[in-house]
Amino acid sequence: MLNDMNTSQTPRTPRWIWLAAFTLVGTICAVGLSFLVHYLLFFSENINPYRQSLLAAIILPVAIAAPLLFYIAYTSQTVRNYRNERNFAAAHDPSTEVLNGNAFTTLVERRRNTSVSEAGRTYGALLIVEAQNARSINIDYGFRWGEESMRQIASVIRANVRRSDIVGRLSDDEFGIFLPGATVEQAREVGERIRSAATETPFLAEGNELSLSLDIGGVIFEDQIEFRGLMRVASEQLDKARTKGDDGFRLSALGASEAPERRT
Repeated sequence: MLNDMNTSQTPRTPRWIWLAAFTLVGTICAVGLSFLVHYLLFFSENINPYRQSLLAAIILPVAIAAPLLFYIAYTSQTVRNYRNERNFAAAHDPSTEVLNGNAFTTLVERRRNTSVSEAGRTYGALLIVEAQNARSINIDYGFRWGEESMRQIASVIRANVRRSDIVGRLSDDEFGIFLPGATVEQAREVGERIRSAATETPFLAEGNELSLSLDIGGVIFEDQIEFRGLMRVASEQLDKARTKGDDGFRLSALGASEAPERRT
């Protein structure tokens, strides 16, 4: 414990000192290299002065600039990769690698305003997908296998939506799917395709084959309806889908005339 305290209390060298030292050492090395090249060239009797100057003009930039430019490019790419990884981690669920709830909400709000029909209206679909047996898998086989089942469901969802569609994880056992510009028929086709693929894809937990069943509730919207209102209607449809009243899949259509009554 004492060693850890001593280590944590050790003063760090200010960053500007390190930068100044790096610049000074680099400059000294560059000057030394330049002096060495000129010494070797200009003290040679076999090379005339013109060729000596020409060789110095070629050798010095290559010897000094090439490693420096490579280091700058490598550092810039490393920083860019780190920034991309950090941004990805901040916006995505670490287990399934789909958007997390906050990023999903933000992106849907942005994309919802761009799904404009020929009549100048925004339209599309929002689906909530719930894994029926995710909790039972967690209880029977442990959290690791529960997350593995959610990863498989996320993979099934991504394989059955368009690249322009938005997929996010809303909770431990729920995913959200936003289908900009989707009609009732298209939304139902996507939902049924996802449910069938999830059921037909075998899932093995500790060697035991399990069936991954899904319930889906969704809403088809038209015109400007708040995201919270869409989520509320889709959640209501999901509650009804759990009763198997419509084979585990329920959709509600909101038209322009219904929007004021549905807003929250």
